[in-house]
Amino acid sequence: MEQKADLHVHTTASDGSLTPTEVVKAARDLGLAAVGIADHDTVDGIDEALDAGRQFGIEIVPAVEISTIYGAGDEAHILGYFINHHETSFVERLRVLKEARWERGRLMVERLRAAGVPLEFERVAELADGGAIGRPHVARALCEIGAAPSVDAAFGRYLVEGAPGYVERFKVSPQDAVRMIIEAGGVACCAHVAKLKDDSLILQLISEGLKAIEAYHPDHPEAACKYYDKFARQHGLIVTGGSDAHCLEGGRHGGIGSVTVAYDVVAELKAAAKR
Repeated sequence: MEQKADLHVHTTASDGSLTPTEVVKAARDLGLAAVGIADHDTVDGIDEALDAGRQFGIEIVPAVEISTIYGAGDEAHILGYFINHHETSFVERLRVLKEARWERGRLMVERLRAAGVPLEFERVAELADGGAIGRPHVARALCEIGAAPSVDAAFGRYLVEGAPGYVERFKVSPQDAVRMIIEAGGVACCAHVAKLKDDSLILQLISEGLKAIEAYHPDHPEAACKYYDKFARQHGLIVTGGSDAHCLEGGRHGGIGSVTVAYDVVAELKAAAKR
């Protein structure tokens, strides 16, 4: 039986609902050989996950997902695999991003309150539990006060661009994110690439040292998965994939293990990191 890996999972260190230990246990219970802990703009969950991996006998891929802005305000997310998550300058740069997330969260709440939504930032911070604040935390708080029936509904009504609670991200370029990951000894990968407007950004990032793209993702239709699998092989890139699981009730993505790749991909990433 072929061993499988889910290389894109979030924990309570950012905007997931399961602790790193709970994520690892769930991955083990599903029969996965490896799981990538890829929290938004933070590596705070990796050490706990590594401990749990030793306990439950499953390989942990230390990762991060850095949110970036390019072009006319478009988003691109860059994954970093097998990073040295204790590298001082890398951790410091992530700290700046984490602080920017907290400030963004405060501004979202201020805008929502100005729009008549009785939301409290203290509750959003409680839901983040010391992790990097994300829109899912605000969405969950909105659901709690009855302002929306689900996380997805809260996003659509209050937190997308043009909605009353939307606040633009702190600007980091995709190129900067790729360089950060490489300097931390990791392998840079462009996440959920079918959500980009076109392939030109990927081609630009290859020249910066991008080594992989996430061809398999729950938001990708089958045709897009096939297209980007072929695209990656044509450009000498590693083909990755994962569930992007946050394990949020009412969230749009599936659970851990809903999208996987062969364990061989983990070996490819590991070898690329060593090079």
